[in-house]
Amino acid sequence: MSKESRIDEQIQHFYDNVPNVGDALPLKEYLLKHEDSRMAWYLLGKEYEGKGDTAKATYCFAQAGEIYEAFESKPAPQLPEAKPKKKSGWKKWTLALLLPLLLIGGAAIAVNELMPDREDPAAEVPPEGSASATPSASASASPKPTPSSKPAPLPSNVIPPDQIAGAPGPNGPGEGVLGGLLTQKPSRQPRLLIAAPQLGKWNDWVKSGKPVATVASDRETGTAGVQWFDPKWCDCKPADANSNEVKLAARLVESWKPMQEEKLALRSAMVRYKEMTGSWPSSPGAMAADYPSNVMSGWSENMTPWFDELKAALEDKTDGKIPRTVGWPERNGPDTGHGTPSGTLSPLANQPLEIIVDKSNHRLAIVSGDVILRNYAVGLGGSKTPEGEFVITEKVKDPNGGKGAYGSRGMTLSDGRYGIHGTDEPNSIGKDESLGCVRMKKEDIEELYDLVPMGTPVTIAKGGLPSELRAPQQRFKLPSTQNETNPRKVYDWLG
Repeated sequence: MSKESRIDEQIQHFYDNVPNVGDALPLKEYLLKHEDSRMAWYLLGKEYEGKGDTAKATYCFAQAGEIYEAFESKPAPQLPEAKPKKKSGWKKWTLALLLPLLLIGGAAIAVNELMPDREDPAAEVPPEGSASATPSASASASPKPTPSSKPAPLPSNVIPPDQIAGAPGPNGPGEGVLGGLLTQKPSRQPRLLIAAPQLGKWNDWVKSGKPVATVASDRETGTAGVQWFDPKWCDCKPADANSNEVKLAARLVESWKPMQEEKLALRSAMVRYKEMTGSWPSSPGAMAADYPSNVMSGWSENMTPWFDELKAALEDKTDGKIPRTVGWPERNGPDTGHGTPSGTLSPLANQPLEIIVDKSNHRLAIVSGDVILRNYAVGLGGSKTPEGEFVITEKVKDPNGGKGAYGSRGMTLSDGRYGIHGTDEPNSIGKDESLGCVRMKKEDIEELYDLVPMGTPVTIAKGGLPSELRAPQQRFKLPSTQNETNPRKVYDWLG
């Protein structure tokens, strides 16, 4: 059967199952050009839906299949059984859409047609429970992780994104971020754009997360489409704030963010371990060990498959080249953790954690590149607090029994007498009353202690950090898996 004959049958099937087809569109010409484009069917369905032609929209959405499911977060309608052919001929239509084009806020924009026609690596992701998703034999001596709080799984029909991109707004850098999502190689997975406001020169991690749009692409035709959630970004009517699509996107981001912090803590620890020892860690137990080898301060259940994935990549001698640094774990773990940070949040997947102390503002920040993850108030010692570059060379829980001037956590800077620790004088936070050390509130020092590994660089200077504090309501905490106390030593940091 010729292609045109197949099209004639498909058109007849459309007329048999869709009533009141009194409008005029050159449907046959459209199908001859785009019969395999699920994105084209989806956009045609949205055009009918906007006109109130529910039956026609439903038929088109059924043809769109997984593209409809990616945008609408629900199963695509099922096509009805074909009815006997009618003798009457089909009517000619006029096409109101320009396809394959990308509709953005009512404007049609051509999509790059030079995208590589390759299989999407995401299609080869091994399922959870496969060999690559289980702990390696080398982890047999590893700490037993305490199960971390598991987010509610995504509905079975929802495909997790392969990227979650941050953008500060619809203009400037935001335009570039959206353009990047639209022109990248098509993927079977959608991509999510979220708001990531700026805090001075920094990209604000704590305040990021409001869903802006979902971008889905069609690998068969190289087309892409946008479903908007934020009216500030488009000259259009976006999805209602109370719609299932918006609620699902917000729920996904809420679960995704804490897991990215776990990934970042793990990746940073592996990088710092390599810097300190000259080799990559062989098992989780090599990093989450007892004092004084406690590079990490615990281990979560999610981290084991991520570690195995990263370790396998580091050992892969593809083309005779071993990776020089750690990548970003994306193939394993809960679906709600999938989605590599990109856009203005891309440093998270590339830059390990560092600490900055601002003597002018009495602030201590945890940063990854130009992304600021936390910004705490601290107590300092004025001119007694040294400026310069330091490294965390020791981490200890409950120094001097945890009941003295240093509180429940302490970290030594460059093997000296200066440290970052808790305090029994909380009123000194924000003031210059120490003898040179960095004092922190209990909840802040305990979160910092769990997030940053041994070997983390610390920069102390005047200026550079915003005055606005940043810490989430739900603090980062690693399940404790080892003994990090050191009762044999009396600590005498400079208070």
